[in-house]
Amino acid sequence: MYRKLTLIVAAAGAVAASVPALAQGQRDPTQMLERADLNGDGQITRAEHTEMRARMFDKMDRNQDGVIDKEDAPKRRMMRRGGDKFKQLAEHLDSNGDGRVTRDEVVNGPNILFDYGDTDRNGVIDQDEMAALREAAAARQAAR
Repeated sequence: MYRKLTLIVAAAGAVAASVPALAQGQRDPTQMLERADLNGDGQITRAEHTEMRARMFDKMDRNQDGVIDKEDAPKRRMMRRGGDKFKQLAEHLDSNGDGRVTRDEVVNGPNILFDYGDTDRNGVIDQDEMAALREAAAARQAAR
């Protein structure tokens, strides 16, 4: 389970690398997931999560050409600590390996963190599931 969580947190971190809060040094992927509660009811549905990913893509696609590539991100954000963030993002989301991340790849790509958090597989992450996910992420962070 620890190895699975490591993969999930790594993938979520890569996805979140260009989201402003995480790009500013925060490494808790649950914060990004919590932002997906678009209607503020304390639960995150798969539809809300998908919509959040679409919004995230739209913010990252600065030149609005339908793909995220190195031209879209300020150099200081993508090249900050730990190497090339775009390369990390592309490794996790560029499903066809063309070096560009399309809207479809972001919006409809694997939902690893959501799937991990939705332990009862009902398409909703409720407050108990979110608390468990937060605890797992904190344990992972503490183990570093």
